[in-house]
Amino acid sequence: MLSFSRNDVFPTPIWQIEMENAPVFNQNLLTVIETERAQDSKGVQASNVLGWHSQDNLHKNEKIQQLLGVISQSILAIVNELEWDLDQIKPVINHCWAMVMPKYAFSSLHHHPNAVLSGVYYVKVPEHSGDLYFHDPRAGSQILLPPLRKQTVWTLGKVRFKPKEGMLVIFPSWFWHGVEPNLSEECRISISFNIGVSKANLSLVSQGNDR
Repeated sequence: MLSFSRNDVFPTPIWQIEMENAPVFNQNLLTVIETERAQDSKGVQASNVLGWHSQDNLHKNEKIQQLLGVISQSILAIVNELEWDLDQIKPVINHCWAMVMPKYAFSSLHHHPNAVLSGVYYVKVPEHSGDLYFHDPRAGSQILLPPLRKQTVWTLGKVRFKPKEGMLVIFPSWFWHGVEPNLSEECRISISFNIGVSKANLSLVSQGNDR
């Protein structure tokens, strides 16, 4: 007789939140992003390829405070789940930026240094505009795989999330990820952010851009 058991260790969480009343909510965000783009058409070059990336201080814009409130609520639920000691530290939004990705634009594989959690909120998502994907972060896990009858959660090297309008995705900042090319005729538009930590007497949304 064999005593057989399995321990799944080092789990990597990805949280997904669905926004209520997304169409009305997103219309305001589209106006904010259009204004930002008109004021700074060049934007920033980061992981974006062929797309527009705003400056990373969008969290200072009073017109997106409703979104920041949803992000704050979600982050507080997550860090409580992760058992952070909130008597000593508090999560803060350090950076926030918009991305407008036209046809063929994509985000290259990257992670977010100097942050603990990162996320993206989808404002406009045409069909076939590119999936968010994450690579297996375990070094060497894909070097040699035996033949498989089918892929499972233990053998996947890449996991995809299909974006949709009103969806918020939050993940560890060290998690390597990217976005596939937009193959639609319309732009994919999103807002991303980084979460850091501060002393416990600061609120979540008040931290300025200190990068």
